[in-house]
Amino acid sequence: MEIAYQIFEYLPLKYKNPSDAKYFSFLINSVEQNYNFQNYHFAIVTLHMIYMGIVYHYIYGIYRADKNRFEYVLIGFYDVLKKGKIKDFSEISWHVFSIINESTIFQFFRAVAFPNDKIGELNSPVKKRNDILHTNGIFVQSEEEFEIQSKQYLKNLEKIHTHCVQEYKSLFFQFLNEIKFGMSNVDEAIQYLEQNFIKEFGINIKILQDIYYSIPKSQYPRNKKRFFQAIEKIIR
Repeated sequence: MEIAYQIFEYLPLKYKNPSDAKYFSFLINSVEQNYNFQNYHFAIVTLHMIYMGIVYHYIYGIYRADKNRFEYVLIGFYDVLKKGKIKDFSEISWHVFSIINESTIFQFFRAVAFPNDKIGELNSPVKKRNDILHTNGIFVQSEEEFEIQSKQYLKNLEKIHTHCVQEYKSLFFQFLNEIKFGMSNVDEAIQYLEQNFIKEFGINIKILQDIYYSIPKSQYPRNKKRFFQAIEKIIR
């Protein structure tokens, strides 16, 4: 279960939609309860749903970082999205990606130079999930099987995060540049950061840690340095 908790760290710290917070809280609770009752089959099924939810949030981050570039990857998915009654492609949310077949959704990571020959690795848990959701006698019977599959989810998320982190750094500098006033104290900076960056882009603790450790305080605009302190306070 320790690996599952590491996976949960890739979920957003705050959500724009309150119902999303309830939804992912429900999924986390479901993983925990099923695991504690040794029902590893449904624990892994629910963990898969969390995995895909995280994947959709990262794709949404790519979209927000560069909408024009994202259009190139979106080609080929328009028909699917239109069937989902998506008419305006200029403003979408992470929910939109759930209507795309899971076996093809990982193609979006080509937008961040994810190697084509490695995309299949991201998709491998989908194939395993499909195997255990049919009435075919196959099910996750042991804690060991749960841990093996959990490790694959975590490994994939680490790779996705590595390829996407630069997108979030771009979004962060965009966020800083759009602020027209300074923060009077760190708590005010935290509140502003949560409302206008973390919620807006579905930022998780891993992204904040990367921003903190890779962008020194000296690179922050003169009147925005409290945000460095704000991130430091959140992650520690």
